[in-house]
Amino acid sequence: MTEGNVSLPRTLETEVMDSEQEVQEYMEMDHLEVNTAFVDDLVRGGKVGPRVLDLGCGTAQIPILLCQRLSDVEVMGVDMSIEMLEAAKIEIELGGATGRIQLEHADCKQLTEFQSGSADSVISNTLLHHLAEPVDALRQAVRLMNDQGRLFIRDLVRPETAEDVERLVNLHAGQESEYAQQLLRQSLHAALTLQEMRQAAQSVGIPADAVAMTSDRHCTIDWMR
Repeated sequence: MTEGNVSLPRTLETEVMDSEQEVQEYMEMDHLEVNTAFVDDLVRGGKVGPRVLDLGCGTAQIPILLCQRLSDVEVMGVDMSIEMLEAAKIEIELGGATGRIQLEHADCKQLTEFQSGSADSVISNTLLHHLAEPVDALRQAVRLMNDQGRLFIRDLVRPETAEDVERLVNLHAGQESEYAQQLLRQSLHAALTLQEMRQAAQSVGIPADAVAMTSDRHCTIDWMR
């Protein structure tokens, strides 16, 4: 970015995807590559579970992949979208993970019904950019980790320019539907920058060096107490 230019401002998007049509269009998108990469990196990076809490679980694709990969984990998936959770119930049965994945309709910013230190691993994929105040969800995630717990949170990173946004949309969603392209575009505009993510992490006690770029559009918090 040239000197004097102002970085791309953050533009918030809708926090909850809660219409049947939105969820159906979301499920028609191809998330397998990014979900598999999430689980690969999670498992490769250290101990997982056995009690896993997934914040913003959506249709439970990551919990299903995780249960298929690790035989000893049990996952509690939390989401604010009732429609997402209804779809998740079907996906869990189809994925052979019934009994190992539980679902809870709750606000990830205010998880007062969950006991502090109740999770061995707290995970989340692309939740934070939906939130006006991502720190609230990070604070809950840290509270819910036990004393030897692991936090693994991945989200999009806001590019410096609108041109960079369009380049990433064309690269990663160019063959997808117009809906999918617009969803990625809005999400990139709503995401935090890497610096903002590090500042948010530090504000809840996570060291800045636990936050790193892990793709051309994602950063990841991987931290153990």
